[in-house]
Amino acid sequence: MLKDKLMLGAIIGLLSDAVKLTSNYAMYKLGWTNVVFWQIVASRFLEKNDLNKPAALLVGAVADLTVSAVLGVIFVLFISLFGGKYLFFKGIGYGMFIWVGILGTLLDQSVQGKLPQTLSGIIVTMIAHFIFGLSIAVFTKLLAKDLTLSDKLTDKIKSYRMNFPLAPKPASKPTCFRIKNQNSLSKPIKLKPRKLINSN
Repeated sequence: MLKDKLMLGAIIGLLSDAVKLTSNYAMYKLGWTNVVFWQIVASRFLEKNDLNKPAALLVGAVADLTVSAVLGVIFVLFISLFGGKYLFFKGIGYGMFIWVGILGTLLDQSVQGKLPQTLSGIIVTMIAHFIFGLSIAVFTKLLAKDLTLSDKLTDKIKSYRMNFPLAPKPASKPTCFRIKNQNSLSKPIKLKPRKLINSN
């Protein structure tokens, strides 16, 4: 595994984006949508008349790949902080959050004004981001094993302590006890002599 989390996250984001774009292009070929995802992204930068030109795909590709790399870094840092439990649910939720936050909010006005979306086209973008979230979880599990194995190791340690209560525990702060009436201990003890009884 790469030790640099920034590079690791960027690679995971780009691989997940490749899966998302493949699914988007497949649904485009099936006729479920009339635009590809790079055209949607390019609508943020270009005018309506330029969106069908090859340059629009280049602009959309650069913007999409850059954002995907950043999103991958954010997800890896998130998992490293909060753990890899329920990784696939976190990945899918992350993908849906991106769909609502970026596509539904930031790109909504520019897309509708330049590339009017049909109902099926909007559903295609939702499915594509669902696949993106699932893919980012899969690639994180495959490429960032150290991040996800830490939770499993913690669970094993907890179960071991439950099954073996006599297992050594971490050292704790020693407890100090105070003796009451310390002055009484400092007084000398007087012994009275006893008379010896002569048996003769």
